[in-house]
Amino acid sequence: MRARGLLLTGVLLSALSASAAECRKDGLLLFPTPGAVIPTNAQFILEGAGAAQQQVQDLLTSDSIALVARGQEPIQVKAEKGYVSQMSRVALRLRPLKPMEPNVEYSLALPSSFAGVPLLNDKLGDGTLRWLTGPGVDKKAPRYKQKPASSEGFYELDKQGGLTRKLKLRSVVDENGPAFFVVTMTRARGSSARQEYPVALDGDTLTLGHDACSGNFGFDDGRAYKLTFELFDAAGNRSNEKASLEVAAPRALK
Repeated sequence: MRARGLLLTGVLLSALSASAAECRKDGLLLFPTPGAVIPTNAQFILEGAGAAQQQVQDLLTSDSIALVARGQEPIQVKAEKGYVSQMSRVALRLRPLKPMEPNVEYSLALPSSFAGVPLLNDKLGDGTLRWLTGPGVDKKAPRYKQKPASSEGFYELDKQGGLTRKLKLRSVVDENGPAFFVVTMTRARGSSARQEYPVALDGDTLTLGHDACSGNFGFDDGRAYKLTFELFDAAGNRSNEKASLEVAAPRALK
């Protein structure tokens, strides 16, 4: 692996807080969210929004991605083909080529071209991409305690004509660490383009849709959609349980 050209993520810019008036068009999102405790065999999902989409796609041919930790040998990470959203986002799976050591803080090092690219889900508040490993590997697939169900919808048109349309779902899973879904969406009736994208479970909430800048799914007014869910944990273990749901697209109140 080439060590040259790696960017330690401490120089990434922190995104604006959730209270900021405008969304951020360009940047990165990561699963598991930086700061989480992860198993030593964790995998990662890296999203690029807006102008960062092409940079993330270019990682498919890069050998300059690594997990680094003080006193440890760097672990090479391979980017694998992922998903494309019609709402200005792409997502790749990042797979470390060997397990991490237990109880060690690791940082994700990206090519130097990522310098200055903001982290949009910066819960640590310092722009770094770092996690603490737990005591070992995770080989147990997650299970549902409650399958996804509709919670609430949001529809907002701002003064500049930017549309935010989101659907929040609630699900409870039996999993000690981070979990995510690969969600497939089609129209419940009639033909439409099939949309498929990974969605992280945040507590007991997963959010589908977009803000005025980007998102994971696009909706059409007045349409019903069928959603199907594949449940994964941070190690990539997939649940054998099936889940599906029919929902209506959020729309403006009359």
